[in-house]
Amino acid sequence: MTETFQKKYWEREGLDSRRKRDHPVIKALAESKIKEISEYINFNKQQKLLDVGAGNGFFSYYFDRICQVTAIDYSKKMIELNPVRNKLVMDANNLEFTDNYFDIVFESCLLHHVDNDNRIISEMKRVTKNYIVIIEPNRNNPLIFLFGLLKKEERKSIKFSLNYLIKKVSNQNLKIIAAFSHGAIAPNKTPKIFMPFLKKMDKKIPLLGLDNIIICRK
Repeated sequence: MTETFQKKYWEREGLDSRRKRDHPVIKALAESKIKEISEYINFNKQQKLLDVGAGNGFFSYYFDRICQVTAIDYSKKMIELNPVRNKLVMDANNLEFTDNYFDIVFESCLLHHVDNDNRIISEMKRVTKNYIVIIEPNRNNPLIFLFGLLKKEERKSIKFSLNYLIKKVSNQNLKIIAAFSHGAIAPNKTPKIFMPFLKKMDKKIPLLGLDNIIICRK
């Protein structure tokens, strides 16, 4: 089963050596995307945000500065590396929260690692009262497409176009506020020496941004 295979991947040796949330590349990537999302959502410290598939906290860490974050991941090893206080080992297929519990539900690069992305979007919809934010790799970017072909854990990313994501959320009767391609920074592959140039490019890039971002309302 795909998710069992993926879980083994995210529990493997060597994860401790991945870039941490305060690495300059991670900081630039997370802050840039949160700034973009903030054009559509007014964040404040009273809001409750759920980070689904939060991993070691690339986004949790920065969201926690502007709202109340709960981070979940089904990899015990990854969630232990996450710096936020409220964190739980949990399966995104069955979110253990009541309906409408969060103001915002967020995921980054989770859906292309799972068997049933529709189920997870449905659960995200159930536990939010307002917003859902989805970030996934953009298959129309040549580097993302090649990476998906070469790395089996990323293989499903080769179908994640912006239109594919739009169809996914539309089928869940979610109202799309914004949908766009964004970014020139890859978190674990971008050399730090390239950052001065890439930071200037880390913005909305029609069709060819490294990631697709969908912001929608319930």
